[in-house]
Amino acid sequence: MHDRPATRRTSVALAAAAIALILGALVFLISETVAAGAWTAPSYSYSANFVSDLGNPQCGPYGGRVVCSPSHTLMNTAFVVQGLLVGAASWLLGRVLRDRSRVLVRGLGVATAAGFALIGIVHSSTATSADGTLWLHYLGATSAILGTNTLAVLLGRQWQRLRIPAAVGRAGVVLGGAGLVAAVTWLATFTLLPPGILERTAIYTFVLWQLLLGGFLLHVTQPVRLLLERSSGAPRR
Repeated sequence: MHDRPATRRTSVALAAAAIALILGALVFLISETVAAGAWTAPSYSYSANFVSDLGNPQCGPYGGRVVCSPSHTLMNTAFVVQGLLVGAASWLLGRVLRDRSRVLVRGLGVATAAGFALIGIVHSSTATSADGTLWLHYLGATSAILGTNTLAVLLGRQWQRLRIPAAVGRAGVVLGGAGLVAAVTWLATFTLLPPGILERTAIYTFVLWQLLLGGFLLHVTQPVRLLLERSSGAPRR
């Protein structure tokens, strides 16, 4: 029995979304690791420093910390790329959703992409503090962190339409929920706990979900097979 063209287009969209999710996560994690390793005097602390510190183009005291990130351009580029890929994946995944869910997922994808772009373009630094644009960075960070974790919850609830196991869907709901709790706790206890711990919890929950969802979507859609069938014109069975 041959698949209908619409079904095949859906499979291609899911495969493309999977690749975007995995690439975005890898770009973010690798760039963060490289930028943290290049940090100088003193060494970068995953618990005491914010992720945004890696994108700060200035060296010196800032917010009670000494920051100096030689690879700030790499990290800021990674923020923007991650946002674009998550936004693209959300738009593609919206193809298999219906009505309100489609609008919510795509809308959150756009908001998340814009948030990551603001993080990468408007740095958290003494310069933005002085010129009054630092609030744009905070707006972007809030949009990115809340948007990504809300996406994880929404997409996890749509496990049937995404063709992933129910357990993977539940993992998305749990990870997204944990990320949202971490984000709210971080904002409520901003000066009481090491800033990097809760911030990274709120970020890594979605990055883990990216890899998990992307991996299962690749398994389900088998993109290499889709490409071979498309190039040969052979119908999928």
